Amino acid sequence: MTTYNLKYGNERISFELPEKWHTKVLKHSEPASVPLKETLVQSLKNPINHKSFTEWLKPFREVLIIVPDITRYAGMERVLPVLYENFLQNVNVKCLFALGNHRKQTEDEKKSLVSESIYNRFPCIDHDCFDNSGLTSVGKTSTGLEVVLDSLLINAEAAIVTGSINFHYLAGFGGGRKSIFPGVAGYETILGIHRKVFNPDKPGKHIRAKSGILEGNPMHEEIMQGISLIKTPMFLINTVLDDKKNFLNIFAGDIRDAHEQGCAWFKEHFEVKVDKKADVVITSSGGFPKDINFIQSHKAIEHAMGAVKENGTLIVTGQCSDGMGNSDFLKWFDLGSTGEMEPFVRKADKVYAQTAYSTRFKAERCNIVMVSQLEGDQVKKMGLTPKQTIQEAIMSIDDGKEKLCYIIPDGSNTLIT
Repeated sequence: MTTYNLKYGNERISFELPEKWHTKVLKHSEPASVPLKETLVQSLKNPINHKSFTEWLKPFREVLIIVPDITRYAGMERVLPVLYENFLQNVNVKCLFALGNHRKQTEDEKKSLVSESIYNRFPCIDHDCFDNSGLTSVGKTSTGLEVVLDSLLINAEAAIVTGSINFHYLAGFGGGRKSIFPGVAGYETILGIHRKVFNPDKPGKHIRAKSGILEGNPMHEEIMQGISLIKTPMFLINTVLDDKKNFLNIFAGDIRDAHEQGCAWFKEHFEVKVDKKADVVITSSGGFPKDINFIQSHKAIEHAMGAVKENGTLIVTGQCSDGMGNSDFLKWFDLGSTGEMEPFVRKADKVYAQTAYSTRFKAERCNIVMVSQLEGDQVKKMGLTPKQTIQEAIMSIDDGKEKLCYIIPDGSNTLIT
């Protein structure tokens, strides 16, 4: 009997599978790391659908750099010193952290995100989505959404937009343009962007509003409409990093085209296609910090749904040492089924309501077993089944019959289609 083990918090947990189960391990490819300085400089000399960074920068005396916040690591504490050393020594720079509606950051967190040298040299400012005095409206999208953004971006001579590409369960992919929307948008604009994931003319979530899809994705398309209203000249620098924070690639240039090429590369390397859906799928969130709370562990559930058959079983490991991820998250499940939740989630002023709705939607499609430190009653409230160990979860569904089983060691970064 073969023994398997998966990451769980800072540990690994082992389990064995019944002999009659036909098992396959699903892993994404592992691209080689690249040297930062050479890769960055080369991507700036030959950007995607854009003049070279040096030529683009030449007319500007001042530039704003938009940097992801502490929840979206992009390696900027290594990128920005190289950028400064090679290109920005005669330019006045401000750094704006793309907080979206997240909490304010400590000074030490800001320093860690941009490096001590950059932090000490330039103003580094947190975006505030609630401070109307620091926000500017730039017009409306075709759906009528008012686009309100940080005035620092609107008034800047030019802006360098940075991010890191990964899968996103609503916008298709993170990185790039998400540093603007929701990163430096006003709160009502942030909510409006997220509400686009619902069908406008019928109940339910739009079929294209999911991980790995840009074309036809209503949230992505609303974001790009919003970006088209911005007059400030922009240059995109998107990184791709692995779990050890090694750089795998850099995509620079036009904010739409460079992002799309980067997403296509990411999908090619981190998507796994299956010919047949399995009776049982066992996935790990990928260990700490990917399973620090349930909202983070939800990514692994999202990515594994393409592997499990209707009414099959999905076993998810996520330690969730910090609990749900938001003290109000569980309240959304008081509303009942997805049909009962949806009208409230559509109008919600909390982005994590989308995660609650998405969790309930998946739990209605298949049996989700959660192996975590969460209290059993919390797990049951979400419509999931709590178990203490993977082995216990396996035993609870083993009926002695043959089953097809997939194991996904890194669920947070592996999209199954």
